[in-house]
Parts: sequence; structure tokens; C-alpha cells
Amino acid sequence: MAKLDSVARHAITAPAFDQTKLHRERLVDEIHANVPRKLIAIVAPPGYGKTTLLADFTEHTDLPVCWVRVSEADRDVFRFAQMMITSLERRFRRLKDQIDLESLAGSTPQALARVFAEVIDARVSETFIIVLDDIHLINNSEATRAFLDELLAVLPEQATIIAAGREVIEVSLARLMADGDLSGIGPPDLALNQAEIMQLAELQSGFNLTEAHANRLLEETKGWVTGLLLSGELAGGDLPSLVFDARPMVYEYLASVVLNRQPEDMRRFMLDSAVFPVMTVDGCNEVLKRDDSQRYLTRLVRTGLFVSATNETPRTYEYHPQFREFLVESLEGADPKQLQALRKRAAAYLAKHELPEQAVDLYLEAGQGAKAAQIAERYAQDMFYKGRVGTLEDWRQRLKAGGETPIQIMLQLTLHYVDRGELAVAESAFNEVSLHLRKAERHRILAQATIVEGFLGKLRNDTDQVEKAVLTFENLVTKRTSRLLKGSFLRLKA
Repeated sequence: MAKLDSVARHAITAPAFDQTKLHRERLVDEIHANVPRKLIAIVAPPGYGKTTLLADFTEHTDLPVCWVRVSEADRDVFRFAQMMITSLERRFRRLKDQIDLESLAGSTPQALARVFAEVIDARVSETFIIVLDDIHLINNSEATRAFLDELLAVLPEQATIIAAGREVIEVSLARLMADGDLSGIGPPDLALNQAEIMQLAELQSGFNLTEAHANRLLEETKGWVTGLLLSGELAGGDLPSLVFDARPMVYEYLASVVLNRQPEDMRRFMLDSAVFPVMTVDGCNEVLKRDDSQRYLTRLVRTGLFVSATNETPRTYEYHPQFREFLVESLEGADPKQLQALRKRAAAYLAKHELPEQAVDLYLEAGQGAKAAQIAERYAQDMFYKGRVGTLEDWRQRLKAGGETPIQIMLQLTLHYVDRGELAVAESAFNEVSLHLRKAERHRILAQATIVEGFLGKLRNDTDQVEKAVLTFENLVTKRTSRLLKGSFLRLKA
């Protein structure tokens, strides 16, 4: 398997579950009891311990578990499929090279899902689990939802999907329920009971909580995991003091209290490091211009609040998404210039390490549209051949909104519309981008535009236009012409 970048490695690796975490045997047993079903949905607001439960289950099951942390980038169905096959291949070496996503570029989400199901059925005989964490992030992606819906419809009986998020994944739940293939875990199930509160108090502070104190905490927090964890943090280990001081169990309030109670050096590190969606020691050291990030990240993980890490080396770290959002907003309010400077440096670091999606995001957030466009254009052709059309369309929309003209992206999208036989849409896209071709005057852009124009001619059945494009491209080709562009030319001539 090719070496994974830090973001991909983080996405397919379960968070560490160590002795500082509460093992919730009753919920782990409930998941095991429902493994024969196709879908186990774990749905609750932030702070109910969904991800920790998934890590708990992964640690305490003998079943093979393939982990995927869903991100907003997975609204591109081929990116989501890539993360899933990478996770499957990591757990089952026999699946290596069994699904060639590049050869499936242009396939419908449903066809893609059927390929996954057929390969799994043919190559994996044992019962196993696919964990999808933060599944709500793809609810507004029609393509990714269609992929999951079809995959659940044809999923072999040896596979079970556990999907956790703030919202139920919008698939055919009625069909799954009618077939007995759906099970759910919600806030009432995830809420800590009295015994678990007492165990948590002892685990977190070594304090033997009385039943009366546990009941009072249960009444105040309704068993909300994050509220209870922060209660222990707020009381500095003196848990009973909380019982007599009602506090609003509001996430933002608790987050601000946690941040403000940190020593100034830790507070500074938390605010600055939140610029990264996924943190590494090297990344934090370089972008934050320090050499002690390992010490701070280790301290954060040990607190057990708002930060998760993988066990693999080199470790990757991640703030809880809502807490990261809070940290970024806090820094923006306190020192917007510092935030913009960090975004620029982090974007440059990510681009250098070939993480274009995260780099584009941060450059756009920093108001650096030209830099974002430069990176997006550099990767546009590669994205097209990987079927990452959803990413290209997202980049096109966001870059245009920022006043940029992503010529290379528009050309690749025109090719996509041609491949789908959508002549009117393809012509409209090409006409839009052709207005800017003279300004480009770059060999690669002109050669790419010639190829696109040739394929448009094919779709129109205009042989003269195709022949003209072939001759023009042959005059433009040089030793430096990319392999992908030459491949497109051979397709045009065929």
C-alpha cells in the first residue's frame, strides 16, 4: 500500500482508547448484539461520547473493524470511496488492488457501491465492521448518500456498518427497518447511568462518589458525558462541590471555561494549533514556530477532553470539531491577524506535503484566493482522472465566489460533462472558460483546451473540429507534455 498522508492515515485509524477512558460494557454489548444487522445508527448531539464509544467498541471486540472518520471532503463520493477502500485494504490485505477507482471514474454512485459489495462478498468471508464516524457531514451530498444507500441495499451479510453522527444518515431507513436490518442508539442510551457516573468519578479523580452525589450529578447533567467530564475538571477533583453549585450545561460555556482555566502557555498552544483540522507534531512545530508541540499535545490527550489521538506512530491528533470551531472563533475575536498568519503558514505547509484539499480550504479562509486557485489548478487534472468531480465542482464554485477564474478546473469539468453526454452543459462550461484562454497563454492550458475542444467535436459528431484539434495538439506537444494529457490525446484520436 502506498504511504498515506497524515490526513488519510488519521481518517482510517481509530482513536486511542486507554485506561483514562470509561469502558461502557453495556453499550459495547448492545452493539455486539446487533452486529447481524446491516446498519447500527448512533445518533446524538455533541458531547454524548459517540466517538469514544466507537473507540471503546474497537478496543473490546474480536471482530475486524475498518474505521473511516468522515469529513466534509467526503461529500465527493470518490473521495469517500477512496477512504473506505483504503481502510478495507489496511485491514484485509487480500483486498489490495481489487477495486481500481480510477478505472471506475465516471461511474454512478450506485454502480460504485455494487462493485464494493461484490468485491467484499468474494474476498471477505468473516464477519466484520465498517465504522463511519461523523456521518452527518455527508448528509447534504446526494452522491455520497446514494452510494451508501445502495451499499446498504446490497451489503453482504458478513458486513455491518456502524454510522455515528449528530443526525441520522439519510438513506432508506424504512426499508432497512422493514427487513430487520436497522438498530439505533440515541441520547437516552448514551447518557451515563448512576453506576457509570461513580466509575467515571473514580477514574478521573480517584474520588469515591456516594450514591447521593451521583444521583445529584445525574439529575443536573442528565447523564451528558461531556458535562460530567467538565464537572470534574471544573471542580479540580473535588466533585461534591459541583453538586451544590448549579451550572448551565451549555457546550460553548463549558468550552470557554475549559479554555480559560488553562495556563497561558497551554491556552496559547490550543488557540494556535486549532488552525489544523488534523494535527501532527511536525506540523505544529513548523507552523507555530516552536519545538515543544509534542509536550503540549501529550498533555491535552491526557486530560481526556476535546482531543483525540491515534496510537500509531507518528501520532495524529484532532480537536472535537465543535471545540475546534470554538477555538478558531475565539482566536479570530482576540487576534484576527494572528489567525490569518497561521492559516497562510498552515496552508503552505499542507501544500508542501501534498494535501491540496486542506491547503485550498485554509488559503480561502485566509482570503488568499489566488494561492488557493494555484494549488487547485495544479491538482485539477489528477482529480479528474481519480473521479473527484465533486471536489472540482466545489473548488470551482468557491474560487469563482472569491473572484478567481479556475481555467484548468473548468476544462476538466467540461470533459466530465462530455463523458456524460451533456452537450449543452459542456458547451456552456467551455464557452465560459474560452473567454479566459487568451489571458492564460500557457502551453499546458492551451494543450488541454485543444483536447477538450476535440472531445466536444466528437460529441457533436463534427469530424472537422476533431481533426483540427488533433493537428493543433500535435503542434503543441513537447517532451514536457504530461502523461495524462497524452493519454487524453490518444483517447481523442481513437
